[in-house]
Amino acid sequence: MERLANWIESGMTCAGYERIEALTHPLGEIAVRFWQQRPADGIHMGRDVPSRAIARLLSSIIVYEPINGGTDYRVHLCGSGIRRRFGREITGELLSGLYRTEDLPPRFRGINDVVKSGEPSRARIIHMTGDVEVMKLELFQMPVTAPNGVDRWVLAFALYF
Repeated sequence: MERLANWIESGMTCAGYERIEALTHPLGEIAVRFWQQRPADGIHMGRDVPSRAIARLLSSIIVYEPINGGTDYRVHLCGSGIRRRFGREITGELLSGLYRTEDLPPRFRGINDVVKSGEPSRARIIHMTGDVEVMKLELFQMPVTAPNGVDRWVLAFALYF
């Protein structure tokens, strides 16, 4: 998987980012149900994340913490599936350092929209090389309250096909 991560990030693939209305990944239903059944005061780090309700998705989790008013995001937490995708531990790294510059704008828009609106977003990302699909995933991103009980972070599930 490390070779695949290096290949994708080397610029040998083209990433298409598309907002979607509904998830099609088989595990997407768990993430949507988690959002729909959230407590009245929202989802909180520590209390609700991690939890049994999302146990099957914990390897696909990424928690983003806004930096400098949302001009960048630090990975606060990531699951084992995300570490495999990147070929390394990315907790503590900035989003801007994980992707090529041209792939960042739609990712920042999606995360910033969740932080500002307090509503989830869904996206499909497909990495292609020529006409060949190299990797496909769906993202379900939702607001989550930081451990301090005040700040809004983003909880994302990256569901790989």
